[in-house]
Amino acid sequence: MVKKVVLPLLLGSSLFANTVLQKVQSLLDEDTYSSHSKLISLLFEDEAAYMKSSSVDMIKVASTLEENGLLKLSFASAKQVELTFEYGGENPLFFMKLMTDTLRNMGLSFVLTKEAKLDKEGFLWTVTFEAKSVPDPVLLAKRLERNRAAVTDLQRLESTRWRYRIDMSDATVSAKPIRAGQSVKIVRPIRPVWMEVSRIKRLVIRELPGSHWYADVVVYDKMLHILSMKQSETRTRYLSLRLPADAAYVKISDRFTLENLRSGVKLTAKGEK
Repeated sequence: MVKKVVLPLLLGSSLFANTVLQKVQSLLDEDTYSSHSKLISLLFEDEAAYMKSSSVDMIKVASTLEENGLLKLSFASAKQVELTFEYGGENPLFFMKLMTDTLRNMGLSFVLTKEAKLDKEGFLWTVTFEAKSVPDPVLLAKRLERNRAAVTDLQRLESTRWRYRIDMSDATVSAKPIRAGQSVKIVRPIRPVWMEVSRIKRLVIRELPGSHWYADVVVYDKMLHILSMKQSETRTRYLSLRLPADAAYVKISDRFTLENLRSGVKLTAKGEK
């Protein structure tokens, strides 16, 4: 009777070990893995600690490798780095907004899109850029967590090519919240301004003296579906937006150039939901 209980447990432990160590090996080059095989076996001895449900927690694996100096992300000279991000949903705008903000917050403001593909399996976005290192996958995962998104899989295809799978089921967009009765001034924005407006009924936007604003304003729901938009070919001094019940975000820009907002605009939130 004892053997019948212990054997499945041993088999299960062995299966975990093989799976975790295989994933560890996938993040390292052959020389690093073979040279430090004893250390790696010791670090990942408690293989169950690196499992999340039935999958390997790749960010935890990467974190342990990084902490022990085994995860090589730097190069001797600048190389072409390629990152691919996969997402199983059907809202590429939401996904790209989140990923673009995340990369920008990591210092990657200028990346080139190599591929963007939407099909029945979801959305895939591949970007390239010149750098002396691959972005830290542990840091990238932490940045995504701020917006309630998660890395569910991580692959090292080559030293310069990495692939991520992202869970966006609970994700939110980076946006400045504004509450009823609150006023906010926006001066000299370098990119469109995103405001979180889920708790207000109306948003008033006034051009400040010295600006010459041509309105480009879009209202979105929480999944970035467009609810309404206002684009003006003539100067806009004042704009009052009545927000739908499901409005979550407002993007404020200029129809032609953000230089027109050199003195800025003033936002005033009215009516609490």
